[in-house]
Amino acid sequence: MKFALLALLLLHAHVTYAQSYPSRPIRMVVPQPPGGTMDTVMRALGEQLSRQLGQQFVIDNRGGANGVIAGEIVAKAPPDGYTMIYTSNSLANNQLVMEKPPFDVLRDFTPVTQVVKMQGYYVVINPQVPAKTMKDLIDLSKSGRMPIHFGSGGVGNSQHLLGELINKRAGTKFVHVPYKGFAPVITAVIGAEIQLAFASPLTVMPHIKAGRLRALATSGAKRWQVLPEVPTLSESGMPGFVYDPAWHAIFAPAGLPTAHAARLHDEVTRALTATKMRATMEAGGHLPIASAPAAFRRFLETYLRDMVVLSKEAGVKPL
Repeated sequence: MKFALLALLLLHAHVTYAQSYPSRPIRMVVPQPPGGTMDTVMRALGEQLSRQLGQQFVIDNRGGANGVIAGEIVAKAPPDGYTMIYTSNSLANNQLVMEKPPFDVLRDFTPVTQVVKMQGYYVVINPQVPAKTMKDLIDLSKSGRMPIHFGSGGVGNSQHLLGELINKRAGTKFVHVPYKGFAPVITAVIGAEIQLAFASPLTVMPHIKAGRLRALATSGAKRWQVLPEVPTLSESGMPGFVYDPAWHAIFAPAGLPTAHAARLHDEVTRALTATKMRATMEAGGHLPIASAPAAFRRFLETYLRDMVVLSKEAGVKPL
């Protein structure tokens, strides 16, 4: 009887603890400048979460170093649930491409929830590049007639790996140019500073429709219903090639109370069903995930093992 009473008291304390959080604004660090995919999605998610929780989500843009700057800020913050990071898989990729990474994603962070997954990147070029199809671009690069530079948000992130994998499998000679975030990459392609990028639909759709960018292919397993005329890479001279590992997630510093993580996960799950958020996800080609903290940690363990293999194939060596 005593043990049953104790269990009930502990359960009540856990629920009360969760319900009292958050009691003040939450700082959400985003490892890219304003205007990028992560920033756009987190701002929409933050608005919805603020309505649900009654507390503001303050976006703190800290671009640069492929998310390392933002990651260090959060890893060193108190694990009280008031400083977190909304990031892509690049946070995890850093420990695979750095000789001495400043943090370990499983040791130094609490995985709260994998928010969304992308269905693939769009291969986009400046319209001045003389290529109408992906096969044209492959042939142009292999011929050496024109150098093709592609941008990414940093060494070892998903766009960088995709470019190097295409080089390995198609024999192209794309040259990587890292930037401090993805918004500057798109600006660089539109301005003909570089020729090529691998982009989320959310950030490039207006530019494609306006003719500022040309979409050649998608790296996903199937064509996206919003742009059905754009073929997959598998249909464009690279049979069987599918690349869709990109995802967004929320991490907190290691040691975040279990009740806080559970509350955040529950609220993100609820937020992703809201009409405005569903529209944002569909417009960006994102698939809602909202995995529970334990499930997200298991996913990360598998993801890291898989990315070791891909990084070796791509020839991306630790810095």
